[in-house]
Amino acid sequence: MKYLHVVILGAVLSILPSLCIAEEFPYRKDFPNVPVVELDDLKTGYDNNSFIIVDVRSKLEFETIHIKDAVHISMSNALFEDALKRLAAINPGKNIATYCNGITCLKSYKAAERAEKVGLENVYAFDAGIPAWAESYPSETLLLGQEITDTSRQLIPKREFKKLCLDYETFKLKAAGNNSVVIDARDAIQRTEELPGLSDVKLIPLDKFIRNVVSRGVMKKKSLLIFDQVGKQVRWLMYHLVAQGYADFYFLEGGATAVLEKQEYRDSGLGRNILSPAQKNMQNKDEQRKLAAQDKIDVLTVK
Repeated sequence: MKYLHVVILGAVLSILPSLCIAEEFPYRKDFPNVPVVELDDLKTGYDNNSFIIVDVRSKLEFETIHIKDAVHISMSNALFEDALKRLAAINPGKNIATYCNGITCLKSYKAAERAEKVGLENVYAFDAGIPAWAESYPSETLLLGQEITDTSRQLIPKREFKKLCLDYETFKLKAAGNNSVVIDARDAIQRTEELPGLSDVKLIPLDKFIRNVVSRGVMKKKSLLIFDQVGKQVRWLMYHLVAQGYADFYFLEGGATAVLEKQEYRDSGLGRNILSPAQKNMQNKDEQRKLAAQDKIDVLTVK
């Protein structure tokens, strides 16, 4: 019996590491054919130049924070696979690591999976993502274009971001304040419906809001109520707001999707809405410029 207990204990101990990994990286099991690279191993490859690191997030996310010397190829780019192929061709013999926003973000896996489907080899998902890298290697991380020197002061904990995310009823109450300004920061292609119960909403896509409002200190004395499509992009906006000295701002938890209970994108050519987020990738630049032109607002007139 004692021998049996020892055998059972040994078996339990042998599977504990894999159980811990499964808990820490909950989506690895959904991508069993995607090879992953661990944080320390990627740092070694970064130092000896055996890895090319690719940031597959949006332009806003990349410009806010990224691994130093990372190549930016957004997964939303219609030529994503072609760009990866060119990168591999000019870096023969090197590994490629794709990364996004950490363990709950699936883009790193999907990017590596797409690379494999077009015949690329030695492409790994770095699923710990930018949060783990920035905490472990701040001097090799650029935040708003500058190296991180003090993680405790410069990195905004997720819990602090969450404190500023309001449920819709609270969001509406604050939006009704005399000094409040509501910003719909969705892209024009995402803006299929208005949110019920809100009035005098300023339509300013996120990139324009940062460039034309935040960077110029416009509306700094206002109470800003901001929402995007799904409540994720505003986390990166928070870095820009803090850096420019804004102190009174809130975000809508879950974004417009949480209120409308659906995520739609405008099809400008057919005059209808479609549910697939892939539609955004199908729009060419001319169509997106036409849609953006519908947002007729001079943000500099808003004081």
